[in-house]
Amino acid sequence: MPVLRFFLAAVILLPGSNFAAAQQAEPVLKENVVVVNVEVPVRVFCADMALAGLQKEDFRLFEDDVPQEINGFLRRRKKMSVQRVTLVAEPGISPPPRYFVLCFRITEYNDPLRKGMDYFFRHILRDQDQLLVFVNERTLLLKHGFGQERRRDILERVLHDESAHARRELDAFFQRVQQDVDQNRLRALIENSRMSFTVPQIIGFLQAYLNAWQEFRKKYLVPDLDKFYNFAHHLRKINGEKWVLSFFQLEMFPKIKIGSSVRRSINELVESMNNEGGAAGHFARVISRALDAIDRSLNAAGEFPAEQIGKMLIGVDTTYHCFLSGVVREGISEDLEYRKVASDLEKSLREITEKSGGEVVFSADIGSALHEIEEKEDVYYVLTYEPKSRERVGKVRIEVDRPRCRLLYDDRVRSDYIAAYLKEKKAEDPTLQLDGISLSGSRLQMAISSFKMVKSEDGRSGRLHVSLSVRDARDRTLYERSRALVAHEATVSLAVDFAFLPPGRYDFLVQVRDELTGRTALDILQADVR
Repeated sequence: MPVLRFFLAAVILLPGSNFAAAQQAEPVLKENVVVVNVEVPVRVFCADMALAGLQKEDFRLFEDDVPQEINGFLRRRKKMSVQRVTLVAEPGISPPPRYFVLCFRITEYNDPLRKGMDYFFRHILRDQDQLLVFVNERTLLLKHGFGQERRRDILERVLHDESAHARRELDAFFQRVQQDVDQNRLRALIENSRMSFTVPQIIGFLQAYLNAWQEFRKKYLVPDLDKFYNFAHHLRKINGEKWVLSFFQLEMFPKIKIGSSVRRSINELVESMNNEGGAAGHFARVISRALDAIDRSLNAAGEFPAEQIGKMLIGVDTTYHCFLSGVVREGISEDLEYRKVASDLEKSLREITEKSGGEVVFSADIGSALHEIEEKEDVYYVLTYEPKSRERVGKVRIEVDRPRCRLLYDDRVRSDYIAAYLKEKKAEDPTLQLDGISLSGSRLQMAISSFKMVKSEDGRSGRLHVSLSVRDARDRTLYERSRALVAHEATVSLAVDFAFLPPGRYDFLVQVRDELTGRTALDILQADVR
């Protein structure tokens, strides 16, 4: 394991607070975990309504078709409504804090989004609730100790800054597309199509447009799998009621107008070359296939493992709601027009939210949408059983004594779907991993792996940016520093000595960014310095 050294001054100039790589590999402690009981959350719907009155005796559970004894049974009901939370709390006892995750994929911090956040802070989030926020590529942990007004102000400022940055990037991207679809340049190629070098350039133009669309689709239309994985991985450690709210702005893409002079000219060229046959006919077929590929691609979003994501959210016992909204864009040119592209994004998101008891709402009025969702009750059951085989991960089947009811559950509840998916993709598209964060005495340790590495003068290397902050029990920031690293090995081990901290409980927030892919990994550790 490599050794990287770098030093940072303490934020309050206290001695001994170096942020340095581990001097040597720490011994790895292996623990054999014995599965005793397995929990299977299950939602039951009849006529699209959640069924709330079932008892343990109404369920039958099988693993690999072998009947299992249900040795534990819980019925859970929850709403986001603050009034409901207060009513169900025991007299004289404050209701326990909830954990909210807000995920934003936006390019405009517009009025509907601003009003939606106003509603969230006024009517949903309580003072003692915890709040984790993802805004595009930015991550914030806004603990209850900040106070509601400060949390809202911080989030509003980040939403404004990050959306402006994303909009600048998108405008530059669209300008590039417009330059590629330059009417005069393309017309000159078509008019000179008799020359041997121009037809391949026309094909190259179409391929460049298709590549631009695929880049746009991946960045703006396909939900970020890594983000789902990272916050789900974090939520596994959180006890209590958990909610994930995702705000997704659907961007528009500059499509070539069917009736534009550019498209008509290309169609006329293909027709004339087809009539000639021979080599010209071959090129005509290549151009036609390129046009068909563009049309097909513009009508479908990329593959997204909605089923696995939905099961993963069930496994971390959270309810996931998604709010979709659009943006308005002006016309771009006589050959291009901004159009909402047909995709299976909404279908994928509905499949994900349904499995976790949530909904997808398409609305320009986010405040009203939040009001509607906060009154929706998530009703589900948790069945517990002891597997006959503790080593083999079997397939679960659940039956219920109610005809024509639909059950939603994870049939391989002991499997880690997303980890397996990411492992398959790791070689071609590595997903940043932050593992083994722990505190021994006053020494914080962590390992960073699965980041992109490229060839450099001195071999292969990756570029990482590590941020670390420490807060005490009164939510005061005692340490906050970041540093860029060049990594020459596949795994980097880091350690920080916090001997300057008085004994007590602290929150350690670590965030790592892969500068070559833009991906981030986050972990939060609450531990005692001794």
